[in-house]
Amino acid sequence: MSLIFILAQILALVACGLNVISMQCKTRKNILLFFLLGNIVGATGLLLLKAYAGALIQFVFGIQTLINYIYAVKNKKITWELITFYIALSIIASIITFKSWIDIIPLISAILHTITIIQINENRIRLINLSSLLLWIPYYIVFNAYANLFTNLCIVVSNVVSIIRYDVKKRKKSYRENF
Repeated sequence: MSLIFILAQILALVACGLNVISMQCKTRKNILLFFLLGNIVGATGLLLLKAYAGALIQFVFGIQTLINYIYAVKNKKITWELITFYIALSIIASIITFKSWIDIIPLISAILHTITIIQINENRIRLINLSSLLLWIPYYIVFNAYANLFTNLCIVVSNVVSIIRYDVKKRKKSYRENF
C-alpha cells in the first residue's frame, strides 16, 4: 500500500466523522456546515484515489453547500436560478470526468444533493440525503475506496438513526398528544 492510498483512507475516515456529525445536528445551519467540511475532506481523499468524477462532484457539493450555508446564515431563500446553476455545474463536472457508466453515479447523487441542501425541512434533508448516500456504495466498491465505503455506511446508519430520533419519534409523540 502506498502512502497516498493510506492518506486517502484516513481522509475518508475524517470525512466520515464530519458527515456523521452533520446527520446528528438538529438545525439546518449546522447540518450544512458539517456537510461542507465532510464534502471537502471526502473529495480530497477521492482525488488521491484518482476517482476524479466522484472527487469533482464532491467539490461541487462543497461549493453548493457553502453557498446554501451563507444563504441560511443570512436568512435568504435559494432561487431557482441558483438551483439551475447547481445542476448545470454538476452536469458539466460529470461530462468533463466521464470515463465509464460508473461515473453516472456521482451525477445522480449530485442532483439528489442539490435537492437535499435546498430543503428547509430537516426531515426532508435526512430522507433525500439517505437516497444519495446509498448510490455511492457501488462507486466506492469499483474504486477500492474501502474507507469511503465504510464512511458511507457509517453515515447511512447515522442518517437512519437521526430519522428515527428526530422524525419518527417526533411524529409518534405528536400523534399521541393529539389523542
